[in-house]
Amino acid sequence: MIGRIRTARAEEAADLRELAHRSKAHWPYSAEFLASVRPLLRLEPEDVERDAVRLLEIDGVVAGWHRVSLQDRHAELEDLWLEPRFIGIGHGRVLFEDAVRVARDAGATALEWDAEPFAVGFYAAMGGALIGEVPSAAQPGRTLPRMRLELG
Repeated sequence: MIGRIRTARAEEAADLRELAHRSKAHWPYSAEFLASVRPLLRLEPEDVERDAVRLLEIDGVVAGWHRVSLQDRHAELEDLWLEPRFIGIGHGRVLFEDAVRVARDAGATALEWDAEPFAVGFYAAMGGALIGEVPSAAQPGRTLPRMRLELG
C-alpha cells in the first residue's frame, strides 16, 4: 500500500464528514447514540479553508483525515478519523504525526484535543497525556477525556 498525505480541498468536506460518521460507527455505540452525535460531527468547506485539514490517501483512496485549528501558539486537534478498515494498522499514527508536524510548524507549544473515549489508549501511545475531562455535547452527563501533547 502506498500512502501520501495531502491538504484537503473545500469541495471534499462532505465526503470527509461522511468518513467521520463511518469511523465513529466503528466503536460499540448504539444506533441512537450515533444518531445523536451525527449533527455534531461537522466539517464544512469553510472549515477546510480556515483550518489545516489534511488527508491520508492509500492507493488513491482516502483512508482518513485530521483537522488542526491554530490560534496564536495554541493548536487544537479538532478531528482525526479513519475509515474503519484502516483502524488499528498504523494509519492513525501517520495522521497523528502529521497533525503534530502541522502544529509544530505553526509554532504551537502544545497540541490539545477532546478524545474519543475508545481511542485514549492510542493517543496515550502517541505521547498524549490526560489532563482532564470536558462535558460532551452528545449526551447529558457524558464526559470526554481532554488530552495534551507538549511540543517543546
